[in-house]
Amino acid sequence: MVVHSPIILKVNFRNKSKLMKNLLYLLLLVPCLVFAQATEYGSFKIQNTEIIYQKVFIQDSVTIDKLTEFLKTVPNVSNVEVVADGVQADLTDFTVDFKKFGFSQVAVPTLIQTGRYNAKIKIDGKLGKYRVTLKSMQVKGDAGYKKITTPDNLTNYAGLNSGTVLNKDWCKPNTLGLLEKALTDRFTFKEKDSSDW
Repeated sequence: MVVHSPIILKVNFRNKSKLMKNLLYLLLLVPCLVFAQATEYGSFKIQNTEIIYQKVFIQDSVTIDKLTEFLKTVPNVSNVEVVADGVQADLTDFTVDFKKFGFSQVAVPTLIQTGRYNAKIKIDGKLGKYRVTLKSMQVKGDAGYKKITTPDNLTNYAGLNSGTVLNKDWCKPNTLGLLEKALTDRFTFKEKDSSDW
């Protein structure tokens, strides 16, 4: 019978101390990462217990007059009005064309597919850029577990804890990421073609 002697490892106490110290730091950091909750995702963020979309677009030679004329041509935008610090309008029945952005139907949550979104639009401009802010965002559609027949606050679905954090299930490329792509596409300034052709 062969008896194996136990393997004895010699550990340098300085390295062991350093290893234990690093392990302790890691153990302290893990709960912070686990419990960290998102308040921003892409152009969406929590502000005053509601989810808003806010994006700055870089655009040379853009003016409030040009933005006003542009908004009047944007589908699902109405009540365009110049105010002291920019332009305001309403977004109604906005839908996400997920196929346009390369997503298949099975990869997109039902509420993004069927959702019809409303919001209050505010656009303000500075030299060479403009900022689009959507507030009071609402949605109606099929949430999978419930049919939303009248517009309801988007924060009730994409937010948690009374609108203080974003729902991690919505912080994905096929959910808020897709809604962001659709809104960004819709509000990217396009110069009106001046030719008759």
